[in-house]
Amino acid sequence: MHDLIRKSLQKGLLGANAHRNTREVIKDLTPEMARMKTNNFHSSWELLHHIVVWQEAILDGIKGKTVNWKEIGQNFNWPTEEQMVENGNFFELVEKFTRGLNKTDNLIETTDLTKILHLWEDISGFEALLGLLQHNSYHVGQIITVRKMLNIWHLKDWVLED
Repeated sequence: MHDLIRKSLQKGLLGANAHRNTREVIKDLTPEMARMKTNNFHSSWELLHHIVVWQEAILDGIKGKTVNWKEIGQNFNWPTEEQMVENGNFFELVEKFTRGLNKTDNLIETTDLTKILHLWEDISGFEALLGLLQHNSYHVGQIITVRKMLNIWHLKDWVLED
């Protein structure tokens, strides 16, 4: 049963079956496109930053590191305007996101899914990983929505892969 759960988590992480491949959603984004906003929505850059901040925090927590959740929520949740000026910061953010996906994939394989972790509350390794996947999935969906609204998402790309 644990193998089935691990495989399901891995598919959810990368978008198989349920939604678009997570890596592909941002692969053709340029910094200029990622800065674009519409209708008071967050930009793709802001959303990706938010994903990365929480992805890294949850991964640290799963690894047993102390995480100050309140400080992250108050001070690091969204990028500053200064961070979004430099194109290199966006490429670094994409790299952090990709590395985080790889680290998560590894933790899915190696984490005791039944062990209780003391993150923001007492939850199992499975619950922590599932929470990370749900958070990523939700905000990746928002990135797709923003891109569609800005006409920088092509419908032909919106075909689920086998």
